[in-house]
Amino acid sequence: MKGWGKKVLHFWQQYSRPINLVSLAAGFCFDLYLAKRPDSLPDNILLLSYLALSAVIITLLNVRSRRAMERESPTEPLLLLLVLQFCFGGLASNLLILYGHSGTIGGSLFFVALLAGFALGNEFLKSRYAQLRFNIAVYYFLLLTYCVIAVPTFILHDIGWQAFLWSTAASAGVMAIFLAILLLSLSERDRVRNMYEIIGIVLGTLCVFNLLYWGNIIPPVPLSLKNIGVYHSLAALPQPDTSGAIYAASYEPSLWYIFWRDTSATYTFAPSDSRRAYCFSAVFAPGGLSTPIEHRWEEYDTTAKKWQTVSLVSFPINGGRTEGYRGYSVEENLSPGQWRCDVETDKGQLIGRISFDVVQSSATPALSTTAL
Repeated sequence: MKGWGKKVLHFWQQYSRPINLVSLAAGFCFDLYLAKRPDSLPDNILLLSYLALSAVIITLLNVRSRRAMERESPTEPLLLLLVLQFCFGGLASNLLILYGHSGTIGGSLFFVALLAGFALGNEFLKSRYAQLRFNIAVYYFLLLTYCVIAVPTFILHDIGWQAFLWSTAASAGVMAIFLAILLLSLSERDRVRNMYEIIGIVLGTLCVFNLLYWGNIIPPVPLSLKNIGVYHSLAALPQPDTSGAIYAASYEPSLWYIFWRDTSATYTFAPSDSRRAYCFSAVFAPGGLSTPIEHRWEEYDTTAKKWQTVSLVSFPINGGRTEGYRGYSVEENLSPGQWRCDVETDKGQLIGRISFDVVQSSATPALSTTAL
């Protein structure tokens, strides 16, 4: 090996962990900038390219590792490892964009935990077999999350539990083909050693994702919440064309450091004010997909210590609008206490939520106005 090659290898051996993390972060940031919407053809071509390239690299890594072990001269294919991390980071950032608009803390924390899992896996799983199992688990999870978006968007044009089952079946079929090719690349001894463990990892990943989906920890993709707020007044402004209504809204602004929401977490009314509140939401759906959604108004019962449904309003949405299909509901009889408005599918799956406290004041609150 030439002098420069030895220097590169020494540098890699000394800094391989931070370099891997930088490559993962680079892929994440790259696609965080590019990702737009789940029905974008260029975005999906890029995601499919990442999935195909990752499958090829995982297979090549395993073949090269086996041959190196047989020659008793283990070397790490630097470029392949970096490209794999970049692909994983790119896929993860797209999933964060497409799944992370749930409007719930659980959905956001879940993806933070996912990225932390990537980092820990690269940090601690250094043996050949551990890395293979880890890469398979990450790959299948990313493949499954993509299929749950792509199948309803491009094939079924529908959402719900049937679409979810078709999506999981599609991911299992693709993974079965990949695993068949991967296992053929193993030696006969390694094939027996790894086959049952790899199948177990895939089935375990599938079960975990089902628990997350049916437990409403992740939203019913490809629907995503683009905007939500609680307003004191809402009125449609007359428009000279049919480009869509514009709503004039008044609201209590959020504190400056609560940057993730526009409307305040406190809804204030004076004795002479109306106790009426408007929940306005914008839900994105891919083009060609139409479905009903619901606004569920709930008040916390301090005696029973649980949320009680006060009203339920249903209306249809149509897909295709980048900013999301807009709609609103009204609650006429607010009382002081804890309230929230859930945005759900007609099957009760949570798309997003806004929570707020209703308080009574002797003075009318200062309101801001905006156009929605």
